[in-house]
Amino acid sequence: MMKTTTLAIWITFTLALVALIPAQAKDEVVRLSYPSKVEASKGKEREKLFSPWMTSESLRTFIEQKRAKGEQIVFFEYNNSNGQSRAIFASKLKLSGPFSRWSFTSEAAMEEKLNNEIKAGLQPAFIARNVSGAYSMLFVSPGDLVAVRNELKALGVGEPRLKK
Repeated sequence: MMKTTTLAIWITFTLALVALIPAQAKDEVVRLSYPSKVEASKGKEREKLFSPWMTSESLRTFIEQKRAKGEQIVFFEYNNSNGQSRAIFASKLKLSGPFSRWSFTSEAAMEEKLNNEIKAGLQPAFIARNVSGAYSMLFVSPGDLVAVRNELKALGVGEPRLKK
């Protein structure tokens, strides 16, 4: 009788443990992405709108100055060979929620940040990979996503595609 009870407890425990494993895996959804398509045909138009190349710290200050004037960053590039960035701003766009911008030189780091920002409630407006191989990403609140993507579409920057 003791042997049967011990076996029954062990089987029940094992089944409960196995049932928990898939639940934990579902919590760790990894989202991989395909970068936004950036139309070459609108490259000359975008080029005219870019700020000068500057350091990350200078760009951070420049973004705040532009926001104070009613302009919002909508697109940027990072050059990993010189560590500088440049950006395009929109004057008719007013974000109501938080935003963040990130640059990475590795796909793994970009994917990790993508997951973290989505878990934090932000959505990728664009994910671009430029000629230097660096990834640039802009995240906005879900309420601002349509307006930002409309601005990006006018610039020839498509939506990133996420795969689950």
